Amino acid sequence: MNIRITNKIRTTCVNKLTIPLFLCAITMIIFILCPFIEVFHPVTINDIHKVTSENDFVKVKSTELYYTGYNLEKAGGALYGYYYSIKDGKSVFAIIPIDGVPQKIIKNYEFKAKVMKPNHAFKKMLDSYMNDLNWNTDALSHINANFVLSNADYHPLFYIILLWIVLVIFLISIKKTISYLLAIANPYIYPVCTFIGKKEQKYLIDEAQYELDSENYIQINDMYITENYFIDLGKTKVSIIPLDEIIWCYRMGEISLNPKDTAPEFSICFMILSGSVITAKHKSSDEALELINAIRATGYEIIIGHSESKQREAKRIVADYKEYERQEEEDKD
Repeated sequence: MNIRITNKIRTTCVNKLTIPLFLCAITMIIFILCPFIEVFHPVTINDIHKVTSENDFVKVKSTELYYTGYNLEKAGGALYGYYYSIKDGKSVFAIIPIDGVPQKIIKNYEFKAKVMKPNHAFKKMLDSYMNDLNWNTDALSHINANFVLSNADYHPLFYIILLWIVLVIFLISIKKTISYLLAIANPYIYPVCTFIGKKEQKYLIDEAQYELDSENYIQINDMYITENYFIDLGKTKVSIIPLDEIIWCYRMGEISLNPKDTAPEFSICFMILSGSVITAKHKSSDEALELINAIRATGYEIIIGHSESKQREAKRIVADYKEYERQEEEDKD
């Protein structure tokens, strides 16, 4: 059977491109649809009566605002007052924050607001206010603007948080997309082994490929154990671990969030000399047990199975190895 690690890397990267490309598309759509610029830099209008329903977010100034006597309490206890401005027989309502006792008349007031259609709360307030004045609501509609300037619905903090979330997702997706495309073009830069340098990647892949070509290996579905390497050609990841780097091997059960999954899945964990733990995920119980037995059958001194005593022994080996490396460095100096 002709097994090519580089071809498997390319296939894996092609399959994994779907998610970052989808996220890139979604975030770009959010960038286009969300009015980030309008929120952070609202249109400045010096006369509240020059605002139109075509505006979205504005920084507006009014010479006089009159209090209706009605308030709006938002979540968190923030209190806003319903005010209005009249000029040349036309009125505009605004919802602005109040602190303490509301002022009956506010002069030369500047505020930022979202230009929005009258909602249920506003219409209910307006009906009550018209009843207080013995006015006709329908008659008012002829002179009143068909929008409300609401500072209560102007939430720049929400858009700041949303922008940062979208930016982070977009940048991570772009990075993933580029890394997958580069790995498709040159499989040797794919991180098959995360604890070695990029320059050693090609040597590691070529050596593992040479041992696979010899057909002297143990195969457990997509996993292979050759004379010197553990090779996992999984659906979502390609890993190559030199057997002489492994000091401890054990399996751990995985928690599935999918209620349809009935068969348990396991991760095979490999602690290496540096102390890092590399995992081969999404393995069945039979695969995990067979792999553990195959690792046990190699000629390498690898601690098999999980227990507190074995964990302590593995940590001791790591500590001894690091001390050995430190002394080696001192001797070189």
